[in-house]
Amino acid sequence: MKIIKKYQDKINGVLSTFDRIIIKGHIRQFYSPSGKRHFLSANNILYKDFGSYANRVTEDLKNHIKQLTDKVNRPYIYLNSSKISKEATALKALKDNPIESGLICTIATVELCSSLQAIPNKETQKLELRNVNRKCLYFYFYFLDSEFGFMHIKLQS
Repeated sequence: MKIIKKYQDKINGVLSTFDRIIIKGHIRQFYSPSGKRHFLSANNILYKDFGSYANRVTEDLKNHIKQLTDKVNRPYIYLNSSKISKEATALKALKDNPIESGLICTIATVELCSSLQAIPNKETQKLELRNVNRKCLYFYFYFLDSEFGFMHIKLQS
């Protein structure tokens, strides 16, 4: 690969895979009860208001992503089924709206996820935030990079 030759004096090792590399990131604060409490307290959010707060943040995020996508004159595509191939959709968007490099398109779809929800504790009768499986909005940003080629970033709202 060109990038390996370009930076060979700075590279200590190389990861190689058959198809792709997945790098995951999490907001670690949300993985401990004290972290969740601290976040809500620091942002003046009551447990009973968490659902509406999360919906508002999702809507703000969606609007911001649409604006960024429009700003670079690329398609924002909503898929009404998670079973539709996002990769094929992005490749079609690239074919229909060719670019040399940069954002190909942004795809939004609803998928299953692990999310936070305010739920009453049966013992204390107080609300607490718990991780639950539910559906949420995901954003896929497909890019064409001059060195790395076709790639995407997946963002859970």
